[in-house]
Amino acid sequence: MKEKFTTIDLFAVLQGLRLRLLGMRLVNVYDIDHKTYLLKLARPDDKAVLLIESGCRMHTTEFEWPKNMYPSGFSMKCRKHLRSRRLVAINQLGVDRVVDLQFGSGEAAYHLVIELYDRGNVILTDHSYTILNLLRVRTDTDTDVRFAVRERFPLESARQDQPLPSIEKLTEIASAGKPGDQLRNTLNPHFVYGSALLGHCLLGKGFSDTVKIGKGFDPERGTVQMAFI
Repeated sequence: MKEKFTTIDLFAVLQGLRLRLLGMRLVNVYDIDHKTYLLKLARPDDKAVLLIESGCRMHTTEFEWPKNMYPSGFSMKCRKHLRSRRLVAINQLGVDRVVDLQFGSGEAAYHLVIELYDRGNVILTDHSYTILNLLRVRTDTDTDVRFAVRERFPLESARQDQPLPSIEKLTEIASAGKPGDQLRNTLNPHFVYGSALLGHCLLGKGFSDTVKIGKGFDPERGTVQMAFI
């Protein structure tokens, strides 16, 4: 299993998690270290363990992870609000590497929001997304939104999918790259898919996945051929 998820990795993993985990009840929460947690879930005749590493990854596991002898305050808070509740939804927020696990329904629901980018975070909220506890208090430098207890988690700030760029826009982006730069690295900041998928798309259009601007790719002549996304 990869140690750091891209948006595409997360999209794929969540498909499997929905099939495997939805409908199970949370049995317990354990912490391995300050940013890695295990969620033990079960239904009659079935059980599973979900590993969550803040800022990196989340997936089921059968490995016997060593657990801290004494649960952290965050684990205890999660146990208090989530234990015995049914996992009813697993959603990716927009196209961000952010996952919303919903336990219970209606006004009795709680959410565990997992950020799998940058330094990451795991945030416990009530049904209205008012934050009850979190691993890391922070303020978003771009939006000035504060992530702290009693603040509301801003669902609307999740990055949304954007319309595909025109050929003219692709030409502009590619032309802004420096000669010798890898084309996929030049394109990557303008897309949500990650450089690996961009490389795969380049291969599908007859380019090397590591093709460089000015060395195998001419922005003025190659952009129409490159209009693949």
